[in-house]
Amino acid sequence: MRTKIFGYTILVIIIISFLQGIFSYEVYKNIYLEENRKQLEVMVSEVERYINNFDIKLLYKVYKKSYFRVTIVDNKGVVLYDSEADKNKMENHLKRPEIVEANKYPGKICFSMRKSKTLNNFFLYAAKKVEIGNKPLFIRVSVLLDKIDVILKKALIQTLKFGLICIVFGMVLAIGISSLLYQPLKGLISLITDGLKKFDIVALKEEEDLKWLSLSFTKLYHLLEEKINEVNILNYRLSALLNSIELGIIFFDNKKRILMFNQQAEEIFATKLKNGTSLLECIRIYELFEFLYDENVFEKEFEITINGQNKILKVTKKRVKYDEDKEGMLLVVSDITFIKKLEKIRSDFVANVSHELKTPLTSIKGFVETLKDGAIEDKEIAGKFLNIIEVEVERLVRLINDLLYLSEIENAKIQVTEDDVNVKEVLEECIELLRFKAESKNIKMQLRLDDKLKMKIHKDWLKQIFINLIDNAIVYNRENGEVIIEVERLDEKIAIRVKDTGIGIPQNEIERIFERFYRVDKGRSRKLGGTGLGLSIVKHIVELYNGKIYVQSEVGKGSEFTIVI
Repeated sequence: MRTKIFGYTILVIIIISFLQGIFSYEVYKNIYLEENRKQLEVMVSEVERYINNFDIKLLYKVYKKSYFRVTIVDNKGVVLYDSEADKNKMENHLKRPEIVEANKYPGKICFSMRKSKTLNNFFLYAAKKVEIGNKPLFIRVSVLLDKIDVILKKALIQTLKFGLICIVFGMVLAIGISSLLYQPLKGLISLITDGLKKFDIVALKEEEDLKWLSLSFTKLYHLLEEKINEVNILNYRLSALLNSIELGIIFFDNKKRILMFNQQAEEIFATKLKNGTSLLECIRIYELFEFLYDENVFEKEFEITINGQNKILKVTKKRVKYDEDKEGMLLVVSDITFIKKLEKIRSDFVANVSHELKTPLTSIKGFVETLKDGAIEDKEIAGKFLNIIEVEVERLVRLINDLLYLSEIENAKIQVTEDDVNVKEVLEECIELLRFKAESKNIKMQLRLDDKLKMKIHKDWLKQIFINLIDNAIVYNRENGEVIIEVERLDEKIAIRVKDTGIGIPQNEIERIFERFYRVDKGRSRKLGGTGLGLSIVKHIVELYNGKIYVQSEVGKGSEFTIVI
């Protein structure tokens, strides 16, 4: 290998010397030509001035067999004067390259380098088209390029000198370089050989030289690429697995710096996490930071506010060993806001149902006991008590029916049909059912819809929507009020609006009016016989058809419910 390094170094020096010789020749040649071009430009101008002041016939006195050759050609290419040759024996010069170029650009000096047909030597020509005495002429001045060979010889001599010096110094340098490179390469070869054996790669049969080194590097490169691809695949699988988990996962090293996390963790905390940072740098929740460092508590619930939203988080932590002598901390975060909300809804639902059932049952029980104690003998009192018992029973029946209907909608026992239903016919049936209640408060009902308007919906569910919305508009309206019902088509959907002039709903109550048993005016609702389930039923029907319900209300002026379905 040492001999090859020495040989390659000498070869490089010889190539450099050769290239330097070519470069030197071109430099000398270009300098020589450029110098002659400048002299020819001066001579052309000088000949032009001489002809203007004297005559072409007198040129022989000044320019005859001098260093420069002077030729005068007329506009037709006929030679009028030549300082080196007999003009009468010379060919027409109109097609000479320099003359052709000068004819294209009058007044400009044009150059060409070629072999003269007349003198059989290489010349550098300069030609210019001028007008003397209203007669166009070509002034051509040329110089013999007899020194090109001299330049070539000089360049060759300089190249040989430079090459000889380079070879002498190069040999010394090559010996030094080969010695300096051989020892590191020898160590590198030994290291690569050990690596090939470690990875159970069959040893290459070639001699341990630069080619062997290149092939070994190629083998190791492919092996490394294969291992990196395996690691990338494992990382991708791990990332996919972590991101598919609904829990937020953050893993910290022994210095409580983030080592790994999943997308769910970022979504829960609505922030961007970054590896190598502390928890407090990414999540500005000091209680969570304290929990991470607390050695005694391993599970805790937090009520926090993130981007204006209240969240309840359940956080657990566990020590995990991730290196031989290093132990990190795994933080598992679950958003239990919805679960807590469901638990509250269930608790409220049980409490409300119990309360709604207990009130009429207590009333019925009290009146039955009073009747049993002797009040039944008094027909007037007995009749009054029985009427009250009947009202309470009807109230219980309405409550149970609403609960059953709501359960039926939630469980989708009724198939979602797409029958064409005439909206006006259904609306008129509902108004007829509620007419007595509206007339008792002298409330006017206004309908605004197309007689032929149809929509694809289950007829009974559409009736439930109209009955519950119109009933609420009547119940919570003022005396001599008004209820306006509008139905119109919006592209492929139907918009239903029910507007009243009643007591209105406070803004802080609007979000809760669709909850089961929730009443804005609890005392008035029970007095009027409401179950508190009407709007909940409406919302469930609308959502079943992927619709939307909107509420606009102002206390003392009325409310407007809009359904787009």
